[in-house]
Amino acid sequence: MYRGDLARDGHPSSAMLDAAAAAHLRLAWRIHLDGAVDGTPAVARGLAIAASARGTLAAINASTGQTVWVKHGLGAISGSPTVADGLVHVATLAGRVYAFGLAHGEMVWTWSGAGGSAAWASPVVYGGEVIVALASPYGDNPLVPGRLVALDEETGSERWNVCVLPGCESGDGVWSTPAIDDQGTAFVGVGNPGDGVLAFDAATGHRKWFANLYSDSGRDVDVGATPVLFNLYGREVVAQASDEGLFAVLDASNGAVLWSKELVSGSAVHGLIASPAYDGTSVYVGSASPPTGLFALDPSNGNVKWRHDTGQPIYSAPAVTRGVVVFGTGAVFGDLGSGSIVALSSADGRVLWSYDTRSAVRSGPAVAGDLVVVGDFAGDVLAFRPGDLRVGLSSA
Repeated sequence: MYRGDLARDGHPSSAMLDAAAAAHLRLAWRIHLDGAVDGTPAVARGLAIAASARGTLAAINASTGQTVWVKHGLGAISGSPTVADGLVHVATLAGRVYAFGLAHGEMVWTWSGAGGSAAWASPVVYGGEVIVALASPYGDNPLVPGRLVALDEETGSERWNVCVLPGCESGDGVWSTPAIDDQGTAFVGVGNPGDGVLAFDAATGHRKWFANLYSDSGRDVDVGATPVLFNLYGREVVAQASDEGLFAVLDASNGAVLWSKELVSGSAVHGLIASPAYDGTSVYVGSASPPTGLFALDPSNGNVKWRHDTGQPIYSAPAVTRGVVVFGTGAVFGDLGSGSIVALSSADGRVLWSYDTRSAVRSGPAVAGDLVVVGDFAGDVLAFRPGDLRVGLSSA
């Protein structure tokens, strides 16, 4: 699933890549889809599942790079596929959700949201339901009510459907993927005009609290990154990045801000738009606004431990493994034919390895074992492993 687990920390237990192995990463295979691959691929049961902005969903043999099955014409996909209980769930920018069989790709069910709604975030499977976040299309045109919807995992029928704003007023779009704790409380970032973090019951959609982080004042600086859950001195906290450039850590029980830092001066579709990562030692935050690069923060106070300057914006959510942070670089606006995948030491930010993709990398990498899978703007899905491996290129 997106970020590896429901805490959304980008630090899945299955990730075994260490610094020595990262220094010797090599391209294992590459497969081409028909549009930009912006979502993080999902890796499960020997398959890598990736989706494109042209509406293609492909299941790829993670060892060989051969296509197992492919679906076309689903509609533009921005988020990551989610794999659970033998099904692949994917949501589109037309507000449509699909469930396919993992093994063979047969369609199991489909659901459509309210007209004009877009599903930018990745579906969340929890407690037999699929939680879908809805927001406006790009540019808030039209501006629609932000919603959270729960669908039955097996049938796609609605279990609950709630608006973020009272009376289902337009705004407060939900662009990010909810994180869920062990008690069943979900946390998600909310866009303008609310610009904050919403806590709700994952089983019912019932609101628990909402914490506004700043005044939007017409700037369109959404809270679009997925929150991260972890424990700080025995207290559960929510770490949240924002387009405005603010990074905050909140008390998960009531939304009180424990600390916040203005890391950069953000703007619409810039700032701290990529979801952060956490490995128990540091919080890793990518910036799409100057100074562009990756920050390692002390989780207790936000002090910067180190910063790696990339020279390019970061829209890619970093993955953190055993002493390694992996992420992509590249723009949303401007030169889209330039980008890279970078592995840094999580201890000090020194470069362990990098790969020039010659295309913007906005997809976060997925790390399973020592396999790294990532997508790029050109429509390629690339897989890397340590050592000298045979390289193949195919198309789906």
